[in-house]
Amino acid sequence: MSGVTGKSAVFFSALALVCIAQKKWNSKSRRRKQRAADGNGNGNHDISQRGQSLLTPTLPYIMDYLKCLQDHCDPYTNPRGHIPLCMSENKLIIELLGVRLLQIETASRAFSDSSVYCYNNTLGLPGAREALAYFLAKHFLYPERTNMTFGDALSYIRPELVCYGAGASSLISHLALCLAERGDAVLIPAPYYAAFDVDLKIISGCIAVPVHCKGNPSEGPTP
Repeated sequence: MSGVTGKSAVFFSALALVCIAQKKWNSKSRRRKQRAADGNGNGNHDISQRGQSLLTPTLPYIMDYLKCLQDHCDPYTNPRGHIPLCMSENKLIIELLGVRLLQIETASRAFSDSSVYCYNNTLGLPGAREALAYFLAKHFLYPERTNMTFGDALSYIRPELVCYGAGASSLISHLALCLAERGDAVLIPAPYYAAFDVDLKIISGCIAVPVHCKGNPSEGPTP
């Protein structure tokens, strides 16, 4: 087991889960067919309809992704391997993040307040929300204002209206659940991250509708 890499462990774990789910699905399908053939098909199930919908792979490309992990491309040892373009992982900044996070002053600022070790505001720590508000105002809202101060930024974007989430998938799912009704359509400029379809559907029951942009995709959909 010492030769198993982290990616291999993830691959085999995911593959095992998919196989188990598929086996359970096939077994339940056979039992339902048998009950129907016996005239006892009363529609009862061991789990809810929501649970049944999750037994099938939620991502249409999951099996192809698992194949990519099994034969991953390496520029030296496996140049003809697969590259999973469906995964949004920015590995170009890993080294920069490592250098920043390993600095002593970074750790002291992040963990010097005892509140970080206990239950606190579910929207995120106040200091982190202020930092995010400053970043958004300086780099996205008014990037031309190079002399923007921290106080100026917080007057443009109020930190109490900023929240953190466990990735884009969690935030999109929560937004759809709070703002939309089951069956509502959500327009997304295409091309986009394929997992957004599942993020909108799996809990809130919304439908993603791709909107193909003309010209520069960064400018968004045309009127």
